Amino acid sequence: MKRQALKIELLDDCVFSASSATEGGHESLDRVPGAALLGAAAGRLYTGLERSDAFTVFHSGKVRFGDGLPWDGCSVGWPVPRCWHYPKTQDAAEGGFLDAERLYNFALKDKPTLPDNEQPKQLRDGYVHADGRYSKPAHSLRLKTAIDPATGRADEGRLFGYDALHRGQTFLSVIEADDGVEDTLFERLVETLTGDVLLGRSRSAEYGRARVTLVELPELPQPSADGNETLTLWLLSDLALTDARGQPTLQPDGETLGLPGAQVVWDRTFLRGRRYSPWNAARHGYDRERLVLEAGGVITLRLNGHNRDKAIGTLENGVGLYREAGLGRLWIDPPLLQSVHPAFAGRSAAKPDTTTAPEPDHPLVGWLKAAAGVDWKTEAEQRAREFEKTYLNMLEASRRLNGIPDGVAYGPSRSQWGTVLETARSATGDALHRALFEGDDAVIKPKGEGWDIEVKDDQGYHSLAAWLKGKFARHNTDPKSYAHFVRLLARRLQDHIDNRRV
Repeated sequence: MKRQALKIELLDDCVFSASSATEGGHESLDRVPGAALLGAAAGRLYTGLERSDAFTVFHSGKVRFGDGLPWDGCSVGWPVPRCWHYPKTQDAAEGGFLDAERLYNFALKDKPTLPDNEQPKQLRDGYVHADGRYSKPAHSLRLKTAIDPATGRADEGRLFGYDALHRGQTFLSVIEADDGVEDTLFERLVETLTGDVLLGRSRSAEYGRARVTLVELPELPQPSADGNETLTLWLLSDLALTDARGQPTLQPDGETLGLPGAQVVWDRTFLRGRRYSPWNAARHGYDRERLVLEAGGVITLRLNGHNRDKAIGTLENGVGLYREAGLGRLWIDPPLLQSVHPAFAGRSAAKPDTTTAPEPDHPLVGWLKAAAGVDWKTEAEQRAREFEKTYLNMLEASRRLNGIPDGVAYGPSRSQWGTVLETARSATGDALHRALFEGDDAVIKPKGEGWDIEVKDDQGYHSLAAWLKGKFARHNTDPKSYAHFVRLLARRLQDHIDNRRV
């Protein structure tokens, strides 16, 4: 099988509607659906392919555009399995990580018992990473109104809103192709998707810009050949099944899963369903309504005589309808669902500071960069994105170190970063650095509220203000670039604070 992982960075807010309903509150998916990537590829490539090749890539199911799931640069987040429960009086996550001792796997043959007769509560949303990191993609909501073409003013009674995935987030998708698909065709498809693309709704307005780059992705652990009579299927994407009459169904059985005679063990199965009608931009209309089992569902399947290896081979490329759009993707016998409590991998350390050391302030350096076509604005934007991740990781580590609950405001406020932004609009270079960190009127003071929290790095403990002063100094090479870097960073952190309130 051919596989290629794609990193999707949202440059603008992106709207992926969970439902086609036009009334009531709008809700966006918390992932990038594979159908959006399929549509982006088809828009660029479909008319340039032979009819047989177009059918192979976009209709046959031999090529599958996987959903874009949260990606932190090290590991992908999987939809939390519905079989996980935790005590109702406690929180499942603490400090951004799931507590394995509080999670109980109810998909096991021997049902676990919670201590002190606690009532179990199902963990239903969010994503879990291999090291136990718990993430929920950030959303933003904007209200809008339709414009009356006759008057050019707001049309009364036509207020609406879009719930969207917030810009700046990163997701990872995997494109798969069967061995029978030609290498040149697969490579052409991947090349078509690389670069800037438009995804989701309202692409002609302010939504939808994303950047796709190629990354490497480690393989999922393979199912064990232990002779167990059951298989545990973890739905990594939505699953659309049909019964013997071809009608959509929410009740899986051996036949709908491609293993006639196999039996679903219902007391070890946890599923939820939804229905929606996807919009087809090429045909300017809605496609057939889909009835699907939601991602995160867990199915326990008794093989009843089926050869285990052959059954795994039948399921490993996905099951059900619309596999070309990413549906039907399964993880068979995942390690996280083999015991009462999940066994997470060792927590990865906070990402290292990826900012580069300052370059010499020399005319030759400027000439070489100009000759290479390096734009100082683009470079400053890249540094701001990288520094934002470092800062947020540092802030989260400090929150855990000081035992501050996740829902409590911590660190500099939005208005404080607004002051940093205004300062960077009126000063550049060394003057900006002095205005930010030096003197009684400094914007970022070691004893100022929010700036005085304690953080830890390789050199020991510091106030956040002192840590920022040292890090900012490394970026103070070109005056214009430095001010642009500070402005962008302040805006991004204001957006992050706004998003935490949503």
